[in-house]
Amino acid sequence: MIAPTGAFVPWGAVLLVLAALGFGAFFWRAWRLYQYMRLGRDEARIDHPWRRVRDELVVYLGQRKLLKRPYYIRGLAHAFIFWGFLVITIGTVDLLLNGILGFHVPGTGSGLFAWTIDIFAVLVLASIAIALVRRLFFPPPRMHVALDGYVILGMIALLMLTLLVFEGAGLSAGLLEKGYTSPPIANAILKSIFSRNVAGVVFPVAWWTHVVTVLAFAAYLPQSKHLHIVTTLPNVFFRKQTPRGQLSLIEDIENKETFGAASIRDLSWKQLLDSYTCTECGRCSDNCPALATGKPLDPQKIVLDIRDQLLAEGPGLLKDAKAETKPPAHWVESKPEELWACTTCAACVEACPVTIEHIDKIVDMRRHLTLMEGSAPPEAQRAMTNIERAGNPWGEPRETRGDWASRNDLGVPTFAEKPDAEYLYFVGCAASFDRRNQKVARALVQVLRAAGVSFAILASEETCNGDPARRIGNEYLWQTQAQQNIETFKKYGVRKVIASCPHCFNTIANEYPQLGGNYEVIHALQLVDRLIADGKLKVGRGMAEAVAYHDPCYLGRHNGIYDEPRAVMDAIPGVQRVEIEPHNRERGFCCGAGGGRMWMEEKVGQRVNHRRIEQLLVLNSGATKVASGCPFCLIMLEEGVGAKGVQDVIKPVDVLELVAGRLES
Repeated sequence: MIAPTGAFVPWGAVLLVLAALGFGAFFWRAWRLYQYMRLGRDEARIDHPWRRVRDELVVYLGQRKLLKRPYYIRGLAHAFIFWGFLVITIGTVDLLLNGILGFHVPGTGSGLFAWTIDIFAVLVLASIAIALVRRLFFPPPRMHVALDGYVILGMIALLMLTLLVFEGAGLSAGLLEKGYTSPPIANAILKSIFSRNVAGVVFPVAWWTHVVTVLAFAAYLPQSKHLHIVTTLPNVFFRKQTPRGQLSLIEDIENKETFGAASIRDLSWKQLLDSYTCTECGRCSDNCPALATGKPLDPQKIVLDIRDQLLAEGPGLLKDAKAETKPPAHWVESKPEELWACTTCAACVEACPVTIEHIDKIVDMRRHLTLMEGSAPPEAQRAMTNIERAGNPWGEPRETRGDWASRNDLGVPTFAEKPDAEYLYFVGCAASFDRRNQKVARALVQVLRAAGVSFAILASEETCNGDPARRIGNEYLWQTQAQQNIETFKKYGVRKVIASCPHCFNTIANEYPQLGGNYEVIHALQLVDRLIADGKLKVGRGMAEAVAYHDPCYLGRHNGIYDEPRAVMDAIPGVQRVEIEPHNRERGFCCGAGGGRMWMEEKVGQRVNHRRIEQLLVLNSGATKVASGCPFCLIMLEEGVGAKGVQDVIKPVDVLELVAGRLES
């Protein structure tokens, strides 16, 4: 369309001034927010550049994380608004350049662009209508519904409406430039509404309203929660490329004077960028097992509290780097209780559409509480003392660690006895000392022997992998435990490790490399799946039974191992696998034991494992067993069925026990 500004003087100059004011306000505020963000500690986020480019294409532009169950409709509506915003932005740049300087962005006169911008204008309006109805009549329980959201939606709707109106009026007034394609929807529907005389008035009014709204939007955006429209792009690019189950390493820990997030400056710049990027959609909170069972933890609030603290303390810290600040772990009175309620299950991280990393912030604040204040819950303190003293959270004598293997004439060799073993079976504390999980360890030994796998254990030379200590916040104790195991592995030349515990698996596979311990680590169910597929393990028919599968968080969400345990169950004749819908796979519900919670009392709300049993019972699937691949899950599921009085209805087992019970000799 021919811009209504005419020559540069005076209206092109007026538009230039308005553009300078609108974008000037945007960049001034953006620069201020950038300065606040850079108050955080440095963190390298430039590894795997091609993966980061892929994430921009798939996660940012493709909106992949929005389009996940159970958010398909609202996710698609938001995606249309986002894609429409990108297309309209190109059109807006074209309008400004044409209005000020008299030339166009190449390609904006093509038929492809004309169709694209009109279609997206209609889709965006429809999506805004869905969002408006949802906010007014069906507001999600965790979503922040505030005036700010209505302002932004109103502005976007006004942009789409004025675009279509000035297109239609411009066509009616004969203002389409030579060689340009007529906007199809405006040409088909709106052109005939306006007479030529009326169109001559409507066109400049709608055109100027559209452009001024764009500039007002630019000025307002960095003041609102919709700043995520801008910050999501860098937040996705700089997201974690290391394994999700790997926490950050405190390097040179012996010479550190402070630990964890003692102030806002101890959070990394990426963690602070996360706080700007929160869309306040509430998906993280929707999926949090702690919040669902009445605990004070709200993952969304954790992120927004950091943002609020940064905006409150940032100006003072820019003036004086040594200004007094509060530890983020005490920003609000309830904060410590919120932090200790987290199971580190990663449901929040999985659900977040803009790749916010909640767990890392929570653990950094826990590190401050544990190492700087010594204020971990008493039961957690006891578990850490036991790990330090006896090498396991139960506090059992170190020398009895291998006793399970000597019972029932198992005769499991140690590496001292069999130094040429192909695999180290890292038994873990639960299978070494918990009587129920010792049965799982024996089942795995049966399976490995039936398949002819060469393996050995460390017995009393093994010590806790350190996972509970690290997630409680005691990084020093984790490093001590990890280094002990790494030295022992080195002593015996260990290269391959089998772990039947997902926490052991995750720690040795993803976190020991931070201290130089690099091994080929496999979870027992991954290995069993491979052995069955290769024909090295034969499983016979047993009693027909329906068995529900519970996804362990540190096997599933943290390490993406969903299919192999299911494949093992499906390979067992007579076993009918049942899914705990909709809480399965990436939406699996935590057992409540992760993040050190195994060693803390649940005093508030419902126990997480009790909620998990309720989800299982409501299925009415006929399942007589619930199987998992995690010793902590097994303990929690057994306690849950006992507390609910349904131990005669459904029996918790490990998948390895199902396999061992049907081995063919």
